[in-house]
Amino acid sequence: MSSESTNPSPRTDTRERLIEAAASLIPELGWGDVSSRRVAERAGVNTGVIHYHVGSIGELRRIAAVRKIRMFFRDRIGEALTQSDPAVAVETLLRALSASDPRDPELLLLYESLVAAGRDDQLRAETADLLAEFRQSLCDWFAARGVTRPLVVAVTLTAAIDGYLLQRSLDPSVEPGPLIDGMVGLVRQHLAPDDAGGDPADGA
Repeated sequence: MSSESTNPSPRTDTRERLIEAAASLIPELGWGDVSSRRVAERAGVNTGVIHYHVGSIGELRRIAAVRKIRMFFRDRIGEALTQSDPAVAVETLLRALSASDPRDPELLLLYESLVAAGRDDQLRAETADLLAEFRQSLCDWFAARGVTRPLVVAVTLTAAIDGYLLQRSLDPSVEPGPLIDGMVGLVRQHLAPDDAGGDPADGA
């Protein structure tokens, strides 16, 4: 029946449990300590199931990390891009990124994954593709809303986010206010005159 066709298969369900288990363990234990045994215990399955459903513990960690990083940024970008004013969107995005505790599991997973990417070529490539997708989506969104140098703004914003999150992980007292002021100012500087509400500026 149709109800059977819409329900996940046992194989899909087990694979999802493994991915979620690995994703929950990475921030708890650190990248290198997420083993097949620990994932299997967290997922409630036999260790050998990992190799059947995924292939290796390294591949499972990569799948879990890239999925969660994509969700982390997608959720926050999605909320920000509901705004009509690019400057307000940037402020919304930066405040959303600042709302979580620096030791939040999502942020810890992001940090662990970025460090691991320096030693894992496949993880580095997949993470780089994800961040490039993130930059391009911002660039396209800015361009559609009258930002005159959308790529400049998108690249600067993503680099600023990366640096801010890293600094905040080391020093939780770092406040987002100065970064928000700087990035909002940059966006307004590159808005088309009609959108910025000011006189045309010389140059781009």
